Amino acid sequence: MPATVPLAPLPSAAAELAAQHELGALVATFKPQRFGVVVKSSFYLTLAVLFFLFVVPAVVFYYVSLRRHPDFNRRQGAKRLYLFEHGMIADQETGAGTVAVRWDRVRLYEEQVQKIINGIPGPILHTCVAMTPGANVTVTNFYENANTWAPAMQRAVLLAQGATVQKAFLAGDVLDFGDFDLSTAGIAHRKQLLPWTQVGQVKLGGGAVAVMKTGESDFWARAMAKSVPNLQVFLAMVDKHRSS
Repeated sequence: MPATVPLAPLPSAAAELAAQHELGALVATFKPQRFGVVVKSSFYLTLAVLFFLFVVPAVVFYYVSLRRHPDFNRRQGAKRLYLFEHGMIADQETGAGTVAVRWDRVRLYEEQVQKIINGIPGPILHTCVAMTPGANVTVTNFYENANTWAPAMQRAVLLAQGATVQKAFLAGDVLDFGDFDLSTAGIAHRKQLLPWTQVGQVKLGGGAVAVMKTGESDFWARAMAKSVPNLQVFLAMVDKHRSS
C-alpha cells in the first residue's frame, strides 16, 4: 500500500494506541480531503455576501456547514487515517475520538456510490464501516485518496483472516457473511441452499453481489454489497470452493 504522504513520526497518542493494539508497522497515512481553490473561494464569497446581507444566516452557515470541513477548521484538518500492518487508526470524521481496529478481528462493510449527472459519471464515494467488539468507525471520502485506502483495507482483511476462515470452514463451521452463509454443504441465502457443485461465478455490479447457478444466465441469489462483511474474504472463499 503506497503512502499518500511521507510517513512522518506518529503523534504520541496514536503511537501509544498502535502499540496497545499491536498494529505493527505503519504502512500509509491519509489526510482529510480539501477543496480546490475555486470551490474554497466560492464558499468565502458566499460567506461574505451572507455577512453583508444577513448576519445571523452567515453565522449559521459558517458553524453548521463550513466548520465541518478541514479547510475551515484546524481540528478537522489535523485528523488522520493511519493504516498499519495489522490494523488501522482513524480519527472520527464528526466529533472527537480516535478508534483503533485490528484486521484479524474486524467485520468490514463497504459501500461505493457513483452519481451520474447529465450522463457524466461523477466521483465514486466510498464508505467503509469497520466493526470490532467494543469499537466501530466509519471512514468516508472525508479522507483523500479513497480509491487507495478502501481496497487496501479489503486486501488487509483478506490477508489477516483468509487462512483462519478457511480453517473454520474445513472444520465444519457455518461462516456468516451477512445475507449469505458458507459451509461445506454450499451457499445459503434466505434458508435456500445451493450446493458447491452447482455454484457458478459471483458477479459484482450496481452495488450488488450476485451468485450465479451453474448453467443458468440469471442469478440464483443477490444481495447489496454493503451488506456483505469482509467482501473480499467472501469472494475468495466462493472462488476457491465453487464448481467452475
